[in-house]
Amino acid sequence: MNTTITFPPGAPTLKLVRSNVSNPPSEKWAATLAEERRRLQEDQEALREREANLRDYEARLRSLQAELEAGRGAPPVTARATAAPFLRPTSRAPFVDDAALQAGWEKFHRARELFESEQAHLRDDRIVLHDQQAEVKEREVAVAERERRVAEREQLVIDATPPIAPEHTISAVTRLTRAPFNMARSVFGGKK
Repeated sequence: MNTTITFPPGAPTLKLVRSNVSNPPSEKWAATLAEERRRLQEDQEALREREANLRDYEARLRSLQAELEAGRGAPPVTARATAAPFLRPTSRAPFVDDAALQAGWEKFHRARELFESEQAHLRDDRIVLHDQQAEVKEREVAVAERERRVAEREQLVIDATPPIAPEHTISAVTRLTRAPFNMARSVFGGKK
């Protein structure tokens, strides 16, 4: 069995049309690129926002850790703290034994903790809402793409079906006069 194929001399040669690489991208590609750039910018913005939230969270955790290490209610000791010069040993700090002032400070600290907790919840809710909005946008794009494909398919079906010829219409009077005969044919098995 001969597996080689020989062409007669003077046979036409196969010519391939190659696309020119130097051509600018079509409008479709330009729109796709613009959409991808927009998505990348949105993703970068979301990452920046999350990073800022994580930094805030880390700062709060560090301050809480410092507060726990220094003891509850006492301000954290920093490396810059120095003793006040010329303290009088006989003087007392004002309001040392004032119970109302101590209770007020405790309420203030508790309110501040609640406020920070609410801020954290609000920040988390905003992040979740932002993620949900991004998901809704993605779904909108997907639905629009599906609608476009369905419209294309419907148009292909419409283009592929031959036009229907109009039927011969019978007037109402003709139908009325033929009705008894048609009924008799159906009952007695006659031909139409």
